Amino acid sequence: MNEKTKWGHWFWGLFFLACAGILVASKMGRFSYHIGFWMLVLTLILVAATIKSIVYFSVSGTVFSLAFLSLLYAKPLGITSLVPWTILGATLLLSIGLSLVLQPFKRKLSRHHAHITFEKTGNYTGQHFSDTTSTDYESYVEVNVRMGSTIRYVQSDNFQQAVINVTMGDVKVYFDHATVVEDQVKIELNGSMGDVSLYIPKEWDVQMNLNSLMADLGEKGLTPTKTGPKVFITGNFKLGDIEVYYV
Repeated sequence: MNEKTKWGHWFWGLFFLACAGILVASKMGRFSYHIGFWMLVLTLILVAATIKSIVYFSVSGTVFSLAFLSLLYAKPLGITSLVPWTILGATLLLSIGLSLVLQPFKRKLSRHHAHITFEKTGNYTGQHFSDTTSTDYESYVEVNVRMGSTIRYVQSDNFQQAVINVTMGDVKVYFDHATVVEDQVKIELNGSMGDVSLYIPKEWDVQMNLNSLMADLGEKGLTPTKTGPKVFITGNFKLGDIEVYYV
């Protein structure tokens, strides 16, 4: 068990023990503001969602979790005149604004982790705080991420197409062990407020035909030779960061 997993077990163990204590204390009338059972359950879920969003650097997840908490406790907070639409509207604008402002810092942190790992192993393996990691052997690959992160390794013997859908998430897809039989393949990217990192063999001839709105597009890694099959990157992406790493 690595250090991150061990500390994660300690943290969540203590968190749920504290939740049990709060539940008992609330039923004993130790709080001046009465909290019902289901309200307490929703509170614990939203607090957990907030903590997870902070750990995974999800701006939107953090802001919206806190917004829903404020809706639950509008009366003791004295903001009943602002709920629900004013709070939700302000939260949406705040989420977009913070995502744009913090995007360079998040991108810098992501590249820092990737650079350290590359120095140690000679391979890009991305961040170490991903929700899921899996391997695909099919010709058609589909990746769907919403408010989370994932790492996907494509090792198909006849790779033809990948569809990547991201909403407020982080995705890393490795194509360096995929074999292309045809003359061309397609990678479709769709989503908003997300980070997508594609690790592609330097021999592939990447053609960027992506419709993007306020999204940063970049190429890193080795110098591409473009002697292999054509790879068309298409789709629609808004408010995000897309990086192609040649390996």
